[in-house]
Amino acid sequence: MNRTDLEQKAADSVLAPLADYVMAVGMEKGLGSYSKDEIIGLVDTVLESYHCTLQELYKDEVPF
Repeated sequence: MNRTDLEQKAADSVLAPLADYVMAVGMEKGLGSYSKDEIIGLVDTVLESYHCTLQELYKDEVPF
């Protein structure tokens, strides 16, 4: 995937929220054991963090 520098920063920004989410679900629980709601929560966590960071990084360039 070819990301811009700002897109890479946004991708990197999801790591801490993702780790927090995984810890809340349970570190001992494998991804294959996640419920549908837990998977949706994981996806929402990643997308929200990514989009919020992109909005902040591009705030002067793109009208979000």
